[in-house]
Amino acid sequence: MTIDRKRFKNLFSLTGKTAVITGTGGLLGEVYAHALAAAGAAVVLTDLKRERCDGLAACVTSEWGVQSIAVGCDVTQRNDWERLREILCDRFTSVDILVNNAGFTNASRIEGYSDGFDTFPDMAWKSILDVNLTGVFMGCQVIGKMMTEKRTGSIINVASQYGVVSPNHTIYDGTGVSQPVAYSVSKAGVIALTRYLATCWGETGVRVNSLTPGGVFDKHTDPFLTRFSALNPMGRMCDRDELAGAVVFLASDAASYMTGHNLVVDGGWTVW
Repeated sequence: MTIDRKRFKNLFSLTGKTAVITGTGGLLGEVYAHALAAAGAAVVLTDLKRERCDGLAACVTSEWGVQSIAVGCDVTQRNDWERLREILCDRFTSVDILVNNAGFTNASRIEGYSDGFDTFPDMAWKSILDVNLTGVFMGCQVIGKMMTEKRTGSIINVASQYGVVSPNHTIYDGTGVSQPVAYSVSKAGVIALTRYLATCWGETGVRVNSLTPGGVFDKHTDPFLTRFSALNPMGRMCDRDELAGAVVFLASDAASYMTGHNLVVDGGWTVW
């Protein structure tokens, strides 16, 4: 066997690549930005409000020595996606990685987010699906087209363990934490969209995978924290930095023969 030493040595390198990350003003966007930049990628940080990304862009450039810019983008608006594409064409020779990370969570609630199924409002249902699923669809269409034209690229759609299994409803009562029906349905849709595009674009050189985090610690307190930990095989929530390796893996040549996969990083939650 002849070993390709250069390929093996640079298996996880993203040097010379450009990554677009949505929702970088949230809990996980910052981790993805630093992880991809540390591997050598230039990063384009987007959020509904650009000012949330300006400081992060400066920090990423200072820390890792790569180009980083902030762009305002409402993922539910096609015009915003097309404007982003224009900026990318002006500033970069290619777009190699798209991380569809923007989404409604417990930290970004809207009216009705915590309502039970029987009373869950239509407007909340529509708003959550617009961001969590339709936004991913639009991003794949607009930015994915740039990739298919060059016949290379990696799209990473961020899903959730609750797109794989149902929430355990018994752990939420009285905790201030909730998992609404629209969240689970939208994240399951992200996984289905990922599989659809993987087969649709399989021969174009564009890989489409989803990343499914388990429960990520964000200053959670008891009783939720104890209840959640008791049901997780590893006995704890995920530290957000523990997702860094997964996003770099999916973006890099280390995953060159992987498409349509849902990479679950949940401490074993979905194994029970």
